[in-house]
Amino acid sequence: MLLNGLSKIGAVTGKRLLDQFNGNPLAVFQASDRELLAVQGIGQSVLSSIRDQKNAAWLKKEKENLKARQISFVSELQIPSLLREIYDCPLGLYVCGKIPEGPYLSIVGTRAPSLYGQRICRELSCNLAKRGFCIVSGMARGIDAIAHRGAIEANGKTIAFLGSGMDVIYPPEHLDLYRKISQSGAVLSEFPFGRKADRRTFPMRNRLVSGISNGVIVVESAASGGSLITANFAAEQGRLVFALPGRVDQESSAGCLELIRNGATLIRSAQDVEEELQPVIPNAQSSFAFKDESVKLEKRKIEVSMSCQEIKIFEVLKEGAILSADEICGLSGLGLPMVAASLTMLELNGFISKRADAKYEII
Repeated sequence: MLLNGLSKIGAVTGKRLLDQFNGNPLAVFQASDRELLAVQGIGQSVLSSIRDQKNAAWLKKEKENLKARQISFVSELQIPSLLREIYDCPLGLYVCGKIPEGPYLSIVGTRAPSLYGQRICRELSCNLAKRGFCIVSGMARGIDAIAHRGAIEANGKTIAFLGSGMDVIYPPEHLDLYRKISQSGAVLSEFPFGRKADRRTFPMRNRLVSGISNGVIVVESAASGGSLITANFAAEQGRLVFALPGRVDQESSAGCLELIRNGATLIRSAQDVEEELQPVIPNAQSSFAFKDESVKLEKRKIEVSMSCQEIKIFEVLKEGAILSADEICGLSGLGLPMVAASLTMLELNGFISKRADAKYEII
């Protein structure tokens, strides 16, 4: 734990030190300066960090925090096997809860998803959790949080990697989610107590989200979204990358469309993911085909219950469109009074929703 907590030593350098001293962290601190400086990547600054007189006091306080917060620290040998395969596997992980067994599947995406993205993410997470996958994400706002909640709702397994220490909940409004995840799986971090999230820690967190997983699903992402960093890590680590397609004129779809263009697997449902990862799915039970037919039947019922004007508007909003009332008028050929009345009925009946920017989309 002390080796993991030293500020000048990262996962790669720490691994070199352990390899040099036969996996014994105590031997690292007992080694001579000459022995340490002979290790690749070890210079005077790293040596000073290892020799720091404050290390003993830091370690004592860290152990007190573990006990007080009922958190454990697991070494590399106790980390799931897939994560141990990556080049920069962490030296250890802080764990609140219990790490569930795999297979693991990550779901990541934008912090500001559309209603369409929210719905699809929840469906994917619920259905995949029911099939035995442990859903992995980063407990961020938006898609991450929805993925975790979907797994919890399905009474499935989920784990969250933090980009901060275990005592720094970010975002702060996810404290309750933190507790629920630790009850149905685990919250994990490679960072010591007190470490705040920043631009450096988030990519470090993302490599663990992808590294532990058999595959990574990206649900809505801008062209430069943080979830694309996770997808890139996944590709480098030899993991499958899945992307949900969206409208070509929506910014939130740009990242996913680019991933698909570059070779990511296009998915439409949990069934698509299941087919790609069939070899690692344990004890498959339910029938996705039955669910798909149920969805088609429900859509037919919806359309039958609508007026002609409402059907026109519903058709305009299909495929994830997000439009204002004026835009709907132009595309449907209906007048504004008729559109306004039809939108109200569609919203009251739960078919569409009005966003904060006064635009509409199908729920």
